[in-house]
Amino acid sequence: MKPFFFSFSALLILMSFSNCANGKQLQEEPPKAVGEAFYTTWTGGVRGAGSGFNLFIPVAANSEIKMDTVYFRGRKGVLEIEPSNPDLYVARFETPGATKDFVMHKDPKKEFGNEVPKMIEKIPFELAEGEAVVHYSRNGKEKFFRIKNIQKKDSEQVRLKNPKNIQH
Repeated sequence: MKPFFFSFSALLILMSFSNCANGKQLQEEPPKAVGEAFYTTWTGGVRGAGSGFNLFIPVAANSEIKMDTVYFRGRKGVLEIEPSNPDLYVARFETPGATKDFVMHKDPKKEFGNEVPKMIEKIPFELAEGEAVVHYSRNGKEKFFRIKNIQKKDSEQVRLKNPKNIQH
């Protein structure tokens, strides 16, 4: 009985160590199909419209890379293909605005309409200023890569053409 228990324990320990290698595989350099990423900031035109920033990641035409998530400036965002440009991924981040006033009262019924503040999810990577980590898949294999030196561009420099938004 003891040899069986010893063998089973050793096998269990070996299996637990083998799972450590299946963690996040972070590449320090992006794939060659990925272009130079940049971001822009935006603000709404009226009070309460909000503000935020957009991250743009260009890719080579007909690349096999499918990106879905990005971690940038301490936040997690969803990458989507820009409808007017299929070779450009965009992640849109909204800056948490001023919170609405809370009703604080000794009668809990008068606090009924208070909303729970939105919490920013802690990201699993340590990022320096101007760095991002992207989750992508290529040929069915999922990986992560780091983008460095992401520069800010003015909104006037970035023109996305979408005929649906043009009014004459």
